[in-house]
Amino acid sequence: MEPHASAARDDSHAEVPHPQGVRGLKRERRELAATLYRDRVPGVDRRLAISGLAFTRLAEHWDQVTDGMTQGATLGAVGSIGRGDAGPESDLDLVLIHDGQTLSKDQLADLAQRLWYPIWDAGLELDYSSRSITECRQVASKDLAAAAGLLDLHAIAGDDALAKQARAAIYQDWRSAARKRFPELLANSRARAERHGELAYLIEPHLKESRGGLRDWMSLTALSATWLTDKPHGAVDAAGKYLLDVRDAIQTVSGRAQNVLGRHIAGDVAALLGEDNPDDVLASLAEAGRTIAYALDTTERGARRSLERSSIGSRGWKARRRGGAPRHQPVATGLIDVDGELALAPSYDAAADALLPLRAAATAATTGLRFTPNLLAAFERCPDLPEPWPREAREHLRDLLRSSNNLVSVWEAIDLAGLAVRWLPEWEGVRNRPQRSPVHRFTVDRHSIETVVLAGKARRHVDDADLLLFTAWLHDIGKRPGATNHSIDGADLIPGIAARLGLSDGFAHDIEVLVRQHLTLADFATTRDLDDPQTVADLLAAVEGRVDLLDALRALTEADAKAAGPKAWTTWRAALINSLTERAKLALAEGHVGGKSLPPASADLDPPVVHPGILDEGQLPPQVG
Repeated sequence: MEPHASAARDDSHAEVPHPQGVRGLKRERRELAATLYRDRVPGVDRRLAISGLAFTRLAEHWDQVTDGMTQGATLGAVGSIGRGDAGPESDLDLVLIHDGQTLSKDQLADLAQRLWYPIWDAGLELDYSSRSITECRQVASKDLAAAAGLLDLHAIAGDDALAKQARAAIYQDWRSAARKRFPELLANSRARAERHGELAYLIEPHLKESRGGLRDWMSLTALSATWLTDKPHGAVDAAGKYLLDVRDAIQTVSGRAQNVLGRHIAGDVAALLGEDNPDDVLASLAEAGRTIAYALDTTERGARRSLERSSIGSRGWKARRRGGAPRHQPVATGLIDVDGELALAPSYDAAADALLPLRAAATAATTGLRFTPNLLAAFERCPDLPEPWPREAREHLRDLLRSSNNLVSVWEAIDLAGLAVRWLPEWEGVRNRPQRSPVHRFTVDRHSIETVVLAGKARRHVDDADLLLFTAWLHDIGKRPGATNHSIDGADLIPGIAARLGLSDGFAHDIEVLVRQHLTLADFATTRDLDDPQTVADLLAAVEGRVDLLDALRALTEADAKAAGPKAWTTWRAALINSLTERAKLALAEGHVGGKSLPPASADLDPPVVHPGILDEGQLPPQVG
């Protein structure tokens, strides 16, 4: 589309007639939207009605200024109007397509003037262009945005045959240029993400441009139009429709063609959507954004594989030449590697294997393979794990949490498939929960997974790496709606979680201690006097006088802060935390805490008890320093 040309007006436009067709369209759209909201008409039907009103008025406008012309030119809509999902304040993205022969250059200029000026004078935002079919194809070949926009072309009035010809040419060119368009689409998506961030993790998300937003949702259609891959449906369609619902509410509340959910209107938007709390809207937006982003990644992989298979000399090309089948490499029970993706083995009965999802997650995390959609669908047929979990289930969970390089992508897939909540029902309370602290860049659940990844880098500096990873996974499990102190609330949840997972009492006790105290080290280091012996004494009391828990707390503190964001872990903060940690270790080594001497080691004292690891059976009491 060409830029808005309102600035280019001159006095000559005063002589242009003002047809009735679009004169009251802006007011009519708002009134219609208000009526539809009042009558609680579903979003899809509401948007179709608003788009239909625009089509009707624009067709009337065309007939009035052209005397019902049906040959040589056609008026089309693209963008949200063309797709039939216009909001109450959406721009009008219109294109005048001509055959390059019926009308002279002067006649086209006159027609464009008669079309565009009344629309501007009606107070409507207009993006416009006037091109022949050849010019449309030329522009589309050079401008990805223009090409993608023309895919949504909807004929409003004029020469129907010309409109059909234009659509056929545009789609043919799009498919022919698939190899060129594919990397351009990926580059554009990455550029938008860098500029606008990820919709799922923003407090003021841009619903259109952010990663997982409406642009990415529309890219799924553009990718499928290349015929390289299919467009996913189901959850991703629901996600896109929810984004449109929120966009409509934003436009209704603000009275402008706005796509950013600002804090100043979040409450009114939530009320219009029937939500009591803006955070619930943000949580639903996070779910929608994650679903769209994951669907785009999956669709892109499908398109890439299609291109690779069609390349001369590729494995797929050679297989077809030789009449061979795709490569199937067994990687675990019930699981195979199919050309770089993790798939369900043929004839394997997923409904009889409760361990399959965990085994697949651990396998994907350790190998870097991505799930096929069919495998994710098969997980729904798997029965729930028995309680307490068997040893093999804990092994798979341990391997999953240890896989720092692939944990985020694998967790995203299993969480969107509903597995995380099946394994850990308490996860529902933190899932997609926004964090309004300026230092946090992720939702609570994603922050927890990022903390596990960063904690994995410190595994060699603690006595029990699995204790550190499990605690990192669960450290914010108490950040649920209505929580008063998430550290205490989270610690209270640990015994129930541990019993379900089959963790030993000692391992569960240590997780509970670290979850309850996961903010203590940073709090003491930055708010209390490090030279005061009582500060060290209170810190050691928090970790039960154990150096292993102190080391684990130090590693957890750094991972937690870095996962929050760059503002949460500074050189100053790190220096204070390191200083307090070293003072506490020195006090333990010297046997002095709070100005008092610790009793010397004696044969009469029980030796320290080391709790069993994550995979060990049995119930042992927690170690007390």
